[in-house]
Amino acid sequence: MALITENESDNRQFLSLHERYSVMRRNAGFGNIVIAVFKYPNQSASPTRSFLENRIKELQEHFPLLCSDIKGARTSKPYFSKRQDPWSASDILFSANYTPKSSKEEEIEHVYSTELWMLPDNPDFYRKQQWKVRMLTHPTQPENSPVYISLGLDHALVDGRGLIAICNALFAEDISSLPYEKLPSTTSMDATINCKPSLSYMLPIVFQKLILPKFPNFIQYYFKSPAPWPSTNLRANPTLCPSAESILFLPPDLIGSLKTVAKQHNIKTLHPIFKAAFIAGIWSVFGQDKAQLPVHASSPRSERNPSLGHSHCLRNYTSSYGVDFNLTGSEDVWTMAKKMADDLQDAKILEESRMTMGMLSYVPDGDIDPPHEDIHRPTKWEDYFLNEANSPTPYSNSLSLSNLGFTNLPNGAEDMVWGQEASPFTAPFNVGLVGHQAGVRMISYWREGSVVVKEEVKQLETAFATVLRKLVAGHKDTTLIGLTQDIN
Repeated sequence: MALITENESDNRQFLSLHERYSVMRRNAGFGNIVIAVFKYPNQSASPTRSFLENRIKELQEHFPLLCSDIKGARTSKPYFSKRQDPWSASDILFSANYTPKSSKEEEIEHVYSTELWMLPDNPDFYRKQQWKVRMLTHPTQPENSPVYISLGLDHALVDGRGLIAICNALFAEDISSLPYEKLPSTTSMDATINCKPSLSYMLPIVFQKLILPKFPNFIQYYFKSPAPWPSTNLRANPTLCPSAESILFLPPDLIGSLKTVAKQHNIKTLHPIFKAAFIAGIWSVFGQDKAQLPVHASSPRSERNPSLGHSHCLRNYTSSYGVDFNLTGSEDVWTMAKKMADDLQDAKILEESRMTMGMLSYVPDGDIDPPHEDIHRPTKWEDYFLNEANSPTPYSNSLSLSNLGFTNLPNGAEDMVWGQEASPFTAPFNVGLVGHQAGVRMISYWREGSVVVKEEVKQLETAFATVLRKLVAGHKDTTLIGLTQDIN
């Protein structure tokens, strides 16, 4: 356990379960950053370097977590500890050239992919800067070519909605009205929201995971719930496969039309429609030759609440809403979307979404003594999750889709994407969505060759976009078969 000095006690805060989960991933060798990339048409439209240097200083004055270390990161009790001095702008802000591409879509996708590596793993990572801002210009024509500005933070510092808030603060003309936070009084989700799993929530999980496997196989057959895709359908161990990503660009006119037809089906937001369309894509590519395809799809849901002492833009405050479908092809996409929309208004389901995050408190915990010979297993958490990732069934989830909703682009910007690196500890498909004046941007990220390969992802993207267009066009047969039968 990390020792806390008397001086530190006034300037530290223990990590929440979710934040520690992110530290675990980096300890295990799979560091995870949350990143946003903004595109400006030229240098005159983008913020100046001096503006960003000053803003980096201001942000640390408002949000001390940005100039904090994570101490005890390789113990079971990590905590944020405020540094004696803030980071200088030169520690955070960097300049580089990007590689021009033949199309604007290919170019921003390439920039995004390269920027994912701006915060590489190193043994002292949590004692160094855990966030960066980078300005990327054309190598030979910097003044009249697009400028890209990226902001990346270690996931232990921020969640998706927090990323949008800190991006807004980075580019705003003035942030004097934002709060001046104090590290010790910035509360965690664990301390302010009840996420403890109830007995009724835990019993089915305990039965399936711990009790049923002890019975003979012929008894397990009658009681075992169908494992969600991909189950044991692996090509390779996810820990041995590289992260890969692909961006789908959806135009504003399609999004506007989709909102109109969504209202006609009493669905207020596009999130459940996007999720249903992606599930339809999974079935189209991986389920058409199967009698049934069990799918579990999850989405983080923001629990950030300033009235509870939560940070304005930092730390992690998310629960996890999951839904199960046993797909046969006859499921109606509008019905699926309506179910998910209704679930997000159901108090009991929202409570269970918090309990899902609370299950982290039941992961085997404690320091390993004597130390494990594998440096990536400093505590029982890393040991547990690495064992799961290296098991025959590393995925308990088919899809994790995170939608940040609509955000206004900063002044002068013409595009924006966000996402993170694919992790071997989550789902085979991870999706980051955001909407703005230029449309909706959907980034899919996965471990290439573990369950899926890029060709299949492109097929799924085609199915996803086709489903949306057919819904907008009023296609009569809105079942999975009806919407996808002529795609592949």
